[in-house]
Amino acid sequence: MRHGLAFALGYLRHPRRVGAIAPASKALAQAILIEVMRSDPRILIEVGAGTGAITRALLPALARIERFMVIERDPGFAQLLCRNFPDLEVLNHCATRLDALDIEAQCPVTVVSSLPLLSMTREEAHGCIDAMVALIESRPGSRLIQYTYASPHLRPFNDIPIGWRWRRAASIWANLPPATVWTLEQASHPSSHTHNGFH
Repeated sequence: MRHGLAFALGYLRHPRRVGAIAPASKALAQAILIEVMRSDPRILIEVGAGTGAITRALLPALARIERFMVIERDPGFAQLLCRNFPDLEVLNHCATRLDALDIEAQCPVTVVSSLPLLSMTREEAHGCIDAMVALIESRPGSRLIQYTYASPHLRPFNDIPIGWRWRRAASIWANLPPATVWTLEQASHPSSHTHNGFH
């Protein structure tokens, strides 16, 4: 099954969970890879992988990490990911179950989220956000990379822990629709600590 058709079928099944009208572009995927490679996480976790457009772009990171885990809630997308990436850990789970992953305590992770947080129901979005933030907050050196299709000045979400901040990593105007890549990370200077994440 071609990725475009698989994506369209997934959108028709659950439009709020897909959140876009086309898979992520190569330009967006490359921007996310560049942001991932800015640090050396031991574990890379992709959440909401869909048809694998971002997953494929992240494969070069395998040379620098110990594990690459792919989380996808939609059974059809999860099966497609298993077929296309047989060497990766693909889990047909919801992002709210990140706390159940077998990850060594204090092990730094980078989470790449393709979840359409701004189009999901508030309850679903909050559950996923809480799980992702809890995972990175408990592991020093961890980060969350989230891209959005909203205004380039609109953070993915504002309720972040004290001592963390959003950094706008890239704006991809060639994507359909245009996208912004954000990174949630620990603030490097005490003066920049805030609870609402506006930097």
